[in-house]
Amino acid sequence: MFREGVNAGLIGALTIALWFLILDVIRGDLLGTPVMLGNSLISIFLQPGELPSRAGAFLLYTVFHVAAFAGVGLLFAWGMNAAERTPSAFIGFAGLFIVFEIGWLGWTAVLAEGRFGELSWLQVFLANLIAAGVMGYYLFRQHPGLAGRVELAIAGSPE
Repeated sequence: MFREGVNAGLIGALTIALWFLILDVIRGDLLGTPVMLGNSLISIFLQPGELPSRAGAFLLYTVFHVAAFAGVGLLFAWGMNAAERTPSAFIGFAGLFIVFEIGWLGWTAVLAEGRFGELSWLQVFLANLIAAGVMGYYLFRQHPGLAGRVELAIAGSPE
C-alpha cells in the first residue's frame, strides 16, 4: 500500500507540474507558478519583504508539492485498499473526495483574490481534476476487480 500510494502521489504531482509548466510556457514565464507558490510558502516564515532566490523558491515548493502529493497518494491508496475489503466504502471515499475538491476550489478562489492573482481558480481546479483522474486510473489499474465489486455494492448485492 505504501509504494502504491507514493507512486500515485508522484504521478499526481508530476501531472500538476506538467500542467502548470505548459501554462507558464504559454504565459512566457517559465516555472513562474512554482516560484510564485514557493515565495508565498516561504513568506510565512520570513520577515516582510524578504524573498528567497528564484531557484530557492522553486526548490522549496517542489519539495513541498511532492511531499503533499505523496501524502494524498497514501490517503487514496488507503481508501482503495479499504474498498477492496468493503466495496461500499468506495462510495464514502468518493463523496469525501468531492467535498475536498469543492473546498479546495473555494480556497483557491479566496487565494486568487490576494497574492495568487495570476493563478486562477479554474487553472487549479482543472489541474486537480486531471491529477485526480490520472491517480485514480493508476490506482484502479492496481485493483482491477474493484470497479465491478463497487458496482455490485451500489446495486445492492451483499459484499
